[in-house]
Amino acid sequence: MEENPFQALKISSSEFLNTLEKRSICPKCLKSRKFYCYNCFVPLKGTEDLIPKVKLPLKIDIIKHPNECDGKSTSAHAAVLAAEDVHVYTYPCIPDYPDRSKVVLVFPGKNSQILDEMANALRTNDTKQNVDGISGCDKDSFLSSPVMEQKDSSTPNMNGNCSTLGNLSDDGKGNNSDESELDEKSDISLLKRKGQEDQEFLKKLKTFKREPPFERAIFIDSTWNQTKGIISDDRLKDLTCVQLKSRETKFWRHQKDNPATYLSTIEAVYYLVRDYHDLFVDDVYDGEYDDLLFFFNFMYQKIRTAYDGGKSLKTYKERAKQNCEKEASE
Repeated sequence: MEENPFQALKISSSEFLNTLEKRSICPKCLKSRKFYCYNCFVPLKGTEDLIPKVKLPLKIDIIKHPNECDGKSTSAHAAVLAAEDVHVYTYPCIPDYPDRSKVVLVFPGKNSQILDEMANALRTNDTKQNVDGISGCDKDSFLSSPVMEQKDSSTPNMNGNCSTLGNLSDDGKGNNSDESELDEKSDISLLKRKGQEDQEFLKKLKTFKREPPFERAIFIDSTWNQTKGIISDDRLKDLTCVQLKSRETKFWRHQKDNPATYLSTIEAVYYLVRDYHDLFVDDVYDGEYDDLLFFFNFMYQKIRTAYDGGKSLKTYKERAKQNCEKEASE
C-alpha cells in the first residue's frame, strides 16, 4: 500500500475519528455504531458537526445488492458525506425516473460511452450555439465598433499588439510628421481597445454555460458476479451506459480474479463527479468533492498501519503478482 495516495487532494482532517473510543447509538435505528450508521446513513452524536458535507453537481443513486455487507460497503460513505445528493437503495428497489434522458447508468460494456467522447460529441454543437448566442448581442456591437475599421497595415494579435504601427508620410520613407504621430497614438489606443474586447469575447465564449448531458447517475454496488441480475433488470435496460477512465483502485477488500482497475463504489462515485465537473461544469477544479474520500482515506491509513503497510493483505499480494506477470509479458 502506498504511504499517502491521496496527498494531492483536499481531504479534511479525520484525526478526531481516532479520539472516538466508544461506540454510539444511531439516533434513527438505535443500533450501536462507531463513526456513522451504515444503515441509516447518518453521522452519530459528537461527529455530526465534524464530518464534512459535500455538495455534488449531480444526483447519485446507488443500487446495492442485498447480499452486499452493509458494514463493508463504501456506498455508505457517499450517502453520509453527500446526504442531499446521494441515495442508496437495496435491490430489488429501484426508483422511478420520469425523464430517463437525463439519467445514465455507470457500467462498462460494449455499448457504454466514455464521458470524454460524450463531451466531444456535444462540444461542436454547443460551441456553435454559444457563438450564435453571443453574436446576437455583444459580438454585433463588437464587430461594428471603430476597432474593426482599422487600416489594413495595422493587424492586432490577442495581446493588443500589432505588426505595423503608424502611417508612412507622403514621401514613403517612413519619416512621420506631427499629424502622423497623432494618427499613430490613435491607432495604438484603438488597437489596445480591440485586443481587450477580443479577450472579453473569448472569455465569454469559454465560460458560456454548458448544458450537461445528464443530471443523475446510477451505480450498482455489488461484486462483479452479482451485477448480472441487477443490470438485466427491465427498469435499467434502456438507460444510457457510461464508463469511467481506467484508474487503479486503492481498495483493500479482495475480489478474486478482478484486476486493480475495478474500483470500490466510493472511488467510482468520486471519479465520475470529478470528470463530470471538468467536462460539463467548470474548467477549474479546487477540491470541491475531495471529501467524498474522507472515510475511505481514513480507513486506508488505519488498515495500512494495522497490516504492516498492507504487505500481508491478500488483495495487495495478488496485485503485486499481477504487476509482475504484466511486466514479464512486456
